[in-house]
Amino acid sequence: MTWRAALVAASLFGPGLVQAHALNCAAPHGLGPGGAPLELSPTSRTEPAPPVAGSTTIAMLPDIQYYSKCALPELGAQMSWLAAQAVSRNIRAALFMGDLTEHNTAPEWRFVQSQVENAEWQLPLVLATGNHDHGHNGNAHKRGTQLTRFFPDAPGVAQAALVETRFPRDIENAYYEIVLPHVTLGVLALEWAPRTSTVAWANDVLSRHADDRVVIVTHAYLYDDSTRYDWRARGASQHWNPYSFTMSRVEARRDPENDGEMLWNSLARRHAGVFLVLSGHVGGAGAGQLASRGDAGNLVEQVMANFQLLDAGGLGYLRLFEIEPDGRSMRMETYSPSLGLFATGDVQRGEFAIEPALW
Repeated sequence: MTWRAALVAASLFGPGLVQAHALNCAAPHGLGPGGAPLELSPTSRTEPAPPVAGSTTIAMLPDIQYYSKCALPELGAQMSWLAAQAVSRNIRAALFMGDLTEHNTAPEWRFVQSQVENAEWQLPLVLATGNHDHGHNGNAHKRGTQLTRFFPDAPGVAQAALVETRFPRDIENAYYEIVLPHVTLGVLALEWAPRTSTVAWANDVLSRHADDRVVIVTHAYLYDDSTRYDWRARGASQHWNPYSFTMSRVEARRDPENDGEMLWNSLARRHAGVFLVLSGHVGGAGAGQLASRGDAGNLVEQVMANFQLLDAGGLGYLRLFEIEPDGRSMRMETYSPSLGLFATGDVQRGEFAIEPALW
């Protein structure tokens, strides 16, 4: 991400020019109008609508790169809260959107490793990679992440849910199954800018698990105008498309990468079990949402969230997707364990239909 993303963040966070400056370790310290901290608004200390009894919850953790870069407490607070709420909210998985680190360095990876220990034995944690998790100093000029060094296997109880990986002892591309009372929930985690060979593997996996209802997690998929990344149609007008990175120019000669539109057409739309695609990566407004029909008529909700341009690199906000007991609808809430606040703006919460119903 570049700091010019802060200039367009006003579209979500309020009027006026949004500026950013650094803390001691250069984590974002958002400045809103009049020098006030850059925060989500409106918020409430009271949960807008507590989960319906019998709901099943999936947690989404957008880009945590500044927490790991600066050893900030927000990640630990997120993990502790999820662990404490795992039973009462029936949280069955926590899905990370990539950019686990800012610089792909050992100290940052060790920090992530230490913080997820708070929750890894209470619920499955699914780790995806982003551009900052690749290359020297996280520059994504070429592939190369330390994920496999610090997480040679899925963390904690996620080991039991892990069905297969593209490469041995490498969870960057991985498929998990979480057994619910009426259906098996599949979670497909894909690498930063999935290569064509990775997409072929993913198609094979989903074909062999065709009865699962599936959530796909990948770092760069949806843009903050609620359209998919589409290099062929829009080029560099959508900032930070995978094809704007040097790595894509290298990979294009041997194993072309997929942006959002490519991934939709080559993978997501082809499988009737897919009902949710989650991503992060994009600065700017930091939120996006799109509903599309798959080839089998299934409704696929696509949601992007990235809070890294908020004060302190995100203020600890995460997303909760609550599948209601009828299996026909799903509510989205946004909450910060660090602040004890729910974000109540229209882009931060909502209700989605699940078609066909999960059960």
